[in-house]
Amino acid sequence: MKSSVNTFPKNADAEVVKISVGLFDAIYTRQSVDRIDSISVESQAEYCKKEVFDGAYRIYEDRGYSGKNMERPAFQELLGDITTGKVRRVIVYRLDRISRSVLDFAGVIDIFQKYHVDFVSTMEKFDTGTPIGKAMLMIVMIFAQLERETIQQRVMDAYASRSRRGFYMGGRIPFGFGLQETVMDGVRTKMYVKVEEEAGIVEKIFAMYAEPQTSLGDVMRYLEKNGIRNRGGKPFQRSRLRDMITNPIYVRADLRLYDFFREHGANIANIPEDFIGINAAYLYSGNDASLQRKSGSPAGHTLVLAPHEGLVDAGTWICCRAKCMNNRTAAKPVKARTTWLAGKIKCACCGYALTAKVRHCKTKSDNRYYLCSRKYSGGCSFSSLDADSVDAMVLGEMRKKLAEFRYLSGWEQRNRDLQIVKQKERIGEIDEEIASLLHKIPSANATVMTYINNRITALDAEKRALLACIAKDGFGGHDDSERISGYMEYWDVLSISDKITVVDCLIENIHADEHSLTIRWKI
Repeated sequence: MKSSVNTFPKNADAEVVKISVGLFDAIYTRQSVDRIDSISVESQAEYCKKEVFDGAYRIYEDRGYSGKNMERPAFQELLGDITTGKVRRVIVYRLDRISRSVLDFAGVIDIFQKYHVDFVSTMEKFDTGTPIGKAMLMIVMIFAQLERETIQQRVMDAYASRSRRGFYMGGRIPFGFGLQETVMDGVRTKMYVKVEEEAGIVEKIFAMYAEPQTSLGDVMRYLEKNGIRNRGGKPFQRSRLRDMITNPIYVRADLRLYDFFREHGANIANIPEDFIGINAAYLYSGNDASLQRKSGSPAGHTLVLAPHEGLVDAGTWICCRAKCMNNRTAAKPVKARTTWLAGKIKCACCGYALTAKVRHCKTKSDNRYYLCSRKYSGGCSFSSLDADSVDAMVLGEMRKKLAEFRYLSGWEQRNRDLQIVKQKERIGEIDEEIASLLHKIPSANATVMTYINNRITALDAEKRALLACIAKDGFGGHDDSERISGYMEYWDVLSISDKITVVDCLIENIHADEHSLTIRWKI
């Protein structure tokens, strides 16, 4: 880098002398390594000197530097002098001497404006000290904004394209997994691989939380009691556990998961036939800024199958995910001491949970009542309901619902049980054949791949048909419904925990007001 300062004539008047020790014009010159069609820095300086007002100037010279970025010694020195208030104008031979990037040029202009420095280009007759120069500056800024938004759109489109193909998109590595290099569609990327010790902890967390009476607090206390820490050696926090439970990165995605996300308004990148109960999934919020905030609903998000294998079956994952979604407004079942409807009954006015309260009386028995949890904090207009009456009504409806399911005769049941056993055996054979076909994919040619795809599609359709036959009785067979009915016969002696388990099998939620109860059934 070479920089020179012009000397001033001895007969300069007081004004010029004042400028020479204060503000001056900065002449910036640059020439790339490739000098084809490029004017020398000396010639550039000569042209620029004609624009200097009173002979007070300094030349900043960058030889052999490209205009593709701002990393140039003399240019950085110029910026430093601007920020310290030494420069009144910057003069260049052409606009591209500052930068060949419209975005970078716009950034430099912002600096000039901040420190009240005018900008002059000799060839384009560009002078921000004049009205026409300011107008041209506005045009440049408009194009800079267009380029900025175009680049942003290209980045978002590239992100969306890569994410929909299941590529690793960076970010925190989830607990239970590590990273390994891989190649997908001829592109080098990374994928998650199971860490055995951590994966066992993840499976335990899901298994515990899937129980109706277990809360995140219960899971957190269990982990702490048994000395189980996160990857950083710290106790698991409730928020981290919730993020883990709601993340489909852990699920073995099958058609149940496909149906769950489709019903909740998510966009699904893969076809149903791809959901074979092996691969996990990514959930992306996309370009919608409103989805960047944490939300209990997957609506508007995009579900994409991931290349790695999940840790938790879809049924358990969906149960935990739905429980987290409901708990946004539900009372925690683990805290239930006075009602077996905790976590199920909600206010029909505002949607928040109804909590059971007890009014202790000295002259008569205690009185239980339901009160909206938002009654005092949010101003809900809902008044109280007698808890004993509500519980009796719900119990009666539960008995009526179970009565709708007929019982098979002994002969019919034995044949049905035998048929179910055969169907389950066939499902096992299908799973084994699908796994065998998947192992052949890496070495398969185009013809074999066509056969594998067609065969897996056929097997998957057969499996779904078998599962539908097994589940058509509502409870998956006589044994489950008989077990629930058995609970109902001894209802009065059951613990609240057991009653909660029964209610969770039958009821999705209950909305109550002063006049009616609305029960949404699971069966």
